[in-house]
Amino acid sequence: MSPVHGRRLLGDLLVIAGASLWGTLGIVVKSLYESGLSTEVIVTVRATLATVLLLALLGTIRPALLRVHLRDVPLFALYGLVSVAAFNLLYFATIQRLSVAAAAVLMYTAPAFVAVASYLTLGEPLTRTKVTALVLTLVGCALVARAYEPDTFRGQALGLLTGLGSGFTYGMYSVFGKHALKRYKTWTVQVYALAAGALPLLLLYGREAAVTVVRSPQGIPGLLYLALVTTLGAYGLYLAGLQRVEASRASIISTIEPVIAALLGFWVLHESLSLAQVAGIVLVLVSAIVLNLPAETSGAAAEGGGAAADGGSVSGD
Repeated sequence: MSPVHGRRLLGDLLVIAGASLWGTLGIVVKSLYESGLSTEVIVTVRATLATVLLLALLGTIRPALLRVHLRDVPLFALYGLVSVAAFNLLYFATIQRLSVAAAAVLMYTAPAFVAVASYLTLGEPLTRTKVTALVLTLVGCALVARAYEPDTFRGQALGLLTGLGSGFTYGMYSVFGKHALKRYKTWTVQVYALAAGALPLLLLYGREAAVTVVRSPQGIPGLLYLALVTTLGAYGLYLAGLQRVEASRASIISTIEPVIAALLGFWVLHESLSLAQVAGIVLVLVSAIVLNLPAETSGAAAEGGGAAADGGSVSGD
């Protein structure tokens, strides 16, 4: 195995691991709703707690990672505002207006946004292999989310808009992250993206969150899980993978998240899993395999050059 292919394979595995942890969100959040916590409280506590823990950890063991150049503050501010605060609020607003299935399929329009944005801002090629994987992913996610049901989106214009917004802001996490990782290490990028997202959430919902947590202490274990595992753990793994593979590739691979969520719903919550959803799961898995097939000659050269460029410009963990 060549060094470039080995780096790419490791990146793919890290992205899959991070996305798999995100796939556990549904069953945990469902238990938090049953504890009486609102969307705004869950999102605010998750981002704030993760930020505080990571700042404390880095300040203690790796304070050098907290140093950033003043010129990069706008990048981190935009990163957190768009891909942490706005994404979470838009995604949960979509769940409130549409079914979870419809919200999921709209969120996973993200790879399409990333593929285009990466082509325009990062110079990543749109190869035939990547486009094929993208199509398989979008069809697979639509099947997993039951988007084929007639009443899924009927009479829900606002839900459609917030859902597409969640897909765009979710996708921009990869694009902003790729730019930031050219100059900073994984944990530096993560802590400042989280902090920039947590700040506006705290200003809007901080008091409500504090009061709710005090009144509903039974939700604390779930909130800790969200902060430690699905935020610090998942985003850390994803960003580490993003150092090794293209943003558009990582975004496509990360669509294994709804597959994991559907399987956990079936096994843990005893939700039904239709034949069409199984077919969707297979398509998402096939798309990941397609991305690891030998690329066409021109595409391979382009992608190899991109990997080499990434390796030269992004520092290791």
